[in-house]
Amino acid sequence: MLKRAVLFTDRQPIKNCKTYQARKPLWFYSTSLKFFLNKPMLADVVFEIQGATVPAHRAILVARCEVMAAMFNGNYMEAKSVLIPVYGVSKETFLSFLEYLYTDSCCPAGIFQAMCLLICAEMYQVSRLQHICELFIITQLQSMPSRELASMNLDIVDLLKKAKFHHSDCLSTWLLHFIATNYLIFSQKPEFQDLSVEERSFVEKHRWPSNMYLKQLAEYRKYIHSRKCRCLVM
Repeated sequence: MLKRAVLFTDRQPIKNCKTYQARKPLWFYSTSLKFFLNKPMLADVVFEIQGATVPAHRAILVARCEVMAAMFNGNYMEAKSVLIPVYGVSKETFLSFLEYLYTDSCCPAGIFQAMCLLICAEMYQVSRLQHICELFIITQLQSMPSRELASMNLDIVDLLKKAKFHHSDCLSTWLLHFIATNYLIFSQKPEFQDLSVEERSFVEKHRWPSNMYLKQLAEYRKYIHSRKCRCLVM
């Protein structure tokens, strides 16, 4: 006579797979998939980037990225190829992109790397990753003191143009406001001249400090100075 076998986990029977999976925290799956990131184990596709190779797993890519799904399931060359060349991004950026697909998280090394990752995300139409990169760039710039903004080598206007070109409307709008509200810093930089006529018009209209404020400040200082001189004479 056959007896029903019962599996026990944490001393409780598992009635079905869905119940068991529901007990697993979300980080469990991302941590598990990270084990396969850039590893040849069970890999069925290899990306060729800048002369280097990066192994990957079609099932994960198809499940996480619609462009990859169309690429591997459609009538494209990649559907039957094992070695797939990747252009327009660096190996470091593409690995960061794959890390997001495998783990649903990313941690750019800085603003430049975040912009490169944003461009890659736009290329493969992964909108959530784009928004994460936008937020990272905004947060990094907001946290910089004025002295650091004045001395940094990052071309903020170039950042703005890249954001516009790659359809990052949220970031491009914010950057334009950021330039305007830090007018005295960015207007002294040579790249300020690269703003378009429309962009320059917006910045001049919303600049801070405004011309009116600077005029009133100058008048106030002149008045205070005259009062001090009058007191000295008396």
